[in-house]
Amino acid sequence: MGEAMVVIKGQINRREFEVPFQLCACTLKQMGVSYCVNTNVGHAGGAVDFFLFFQSYPNEFPPSGLAQLRRENPFAPFFFVLGAGCEGMLRTAGPIDSPFYVYAHAWNENYVTQLRLFLNNQPSLFSLPTTAEQDEVALFWTKPSKHPNPATEKTHPSESSPPSSPYCLILTRHGPFGNDPAMNQLIADEQRRIGCRPVFSATPPFDGIIVADLNHAPKKKILESIKSLRRQFADNDFTVYVDSPRIEEKSDYIQTGVTRVLAKLR
Repeated sequence: MGEAMVVIKGQINRREFEVPFQLCACTLKQMGVSYCVNTNVGHAGGAVDFFLFFQSYPNEFPPSGLAQLRRENPFAPFFFVLGAGCEGMLRTAGPIDSPFYVYAHAWNENYVTQLRLFLNNQPSLFSLPTTAEQDEVALFWTKPSKHPNPATEKTHPSESSPPSSPYCLILTRHGPFGNDPAMNQLIADEQRRIGCRPVFSATPPFDGIIVADLNHAPKKKILESIKSLRRQFADNDFTVYVDSPRIEEKSDYIQTGVTRVLAKLR
């Protein structure tokens, strides 16, 4: 990206932001990327390539100010690391002005990797358009972790993908919750893009990953359905994604046997 410039804003000295800030700052220094903290963009030394916001509470960064930054830097991603005071913000204070954010308690080094890739002009999370929808961003993290067993290769003869592609079992509003063809197609297209063979039914043994959209269904029935699926597919990587789950909701899903919970981002 040549002489890249990153602008970091927020109360970076707060304890909850200590780890993500240090990791990001260390990575930028190792890459030789210039960054400035809590400075006016006009004094940042030119166009900004990436904005990193450490947000402690809702609307800490006024919408009018963010809109101005957007106008001045239309291609720079806005990445928000949200503090505990932002829990529930999407329900009460409106959406984040970006498809890219993570709560500080859910921070992991994958985000540093994505930042490094982006600044090195390689495909990354932040290469998605700034208008990306919640499903597009959530699905970015859905990666295959297992490959099919030759013994089960004939389970889905109608699929025309290469034999080496892992299967992805798609469960959209699964079990007693009906079906959503549009969402099925969205997930299927994304799984094909990353090299999987999407299927909508399977019987054990199933070698592949399971992706489930758990929105708009009673919580109790969702958990019961997950437990039932886990009894059938005990060894499979099982990813679910929902709209902005609270911490305790994630814990409930994990306790039923889910491998990971991905939050939609709007």
